[in-house]
Amino acid sequence: MMKNFSLKQSFFCARAEFIKWVCDARMIILGVLLIFIYSFAIEPLKSNAELMGEPLNILEPFIAIANSGAILLIIPLVFLTLIADFPKIDTNTVFYIMRVGRLNWLFGQLLKLIFMALSYLAVIFLGAVLPMLSDGFWYNGWSNVATKFASRFPEHSGNFGVQLLPENLYNQLTVFSAAVQSYLLVFAYLMIIGLILLSFSLVKHKTVGFVLCGAVISLGTAFCSIKTTLMWTMPMANSIIWLHYTKYFREPVMSMSFSVSYLAIFIAVLLLFCFIAIRKFNYDNVAEIAS
Repeated sequence: MMKNFSLKQSFFCARAEFIKWVCDARMIILGVLLIFIYSFAIEPLKSNAELMGEPLNILEPFIAIANSGAILLIIPLVFLTLIADFPKIDTNTVFYIMRVGRLNWLFGQLLKLIFMALSYLAVIFLGAVLPMLSDGFWYNGWSNVATKFASRFPEHSGNFGVQLLPENLYNQLTVFSAAVQSYLLVFAYLMIIGLILLSFSLVKHKTVGFVLCGAVISLGTAFCSIKTTLMWTMPMANSIIWLHYTKYFREPVMSMSFSVSYLAIFIAVLLLFCFIAIRKFNYDNVAEIAS
């Protein structure tokens, strides 16, 4: 199968399908998500900044979004909705696979998934950063709004804006490190969701894969909300930085290397499953394959 592999052909396949995905009418959901994120996370932070008379670091809203349990329930669910038909397999697709080869098609789907996850997160990142450009600052340090608001305004110490940037974050990591790690960890989480869909589609059980994705997201959220050690068995907890640390002590609750290894192994196992499944992929019953 490798002798017919062409990265160029895989890229063209991914590009064509990615463009169709971007132009899909379902993208209106992404606009709704950005409005929700702004009102749910960015406005509370900006309100605290105005009350304090201090600027926010322009990266802090994105870090807050990527580390909020509530929002990190919504982000993968919306992504799952947007890629619900991934990979799209119908009569035309089957003939296309026969023409370009199984491996080229599979690599094309993997590239498309990478493009979708990266661009989806990029839109969320821009949606968090752009509103801050006029009154925020760019520096590898946390704002006073994040670190001192609760002590200056103890009567507001329990408001949601304070909870969005917990001490577990700003006492343990720099802003740049928190932003980069948040982006990459959530990206890995989204890749796992997409790879589960792809894996089960290749063995003709896409509906089961969709349900399993929903279960992974919902169980991860439930375990994180009650702070059980079972949360580390799910991608969600391993994607949220502040859960790895205590408020003050350097010793982590769970090492970041464990989470990186967990996510990497999860992705590697799903990739291996996909490569095995594509070798056994058959075209006998198009209706069955597409279901």
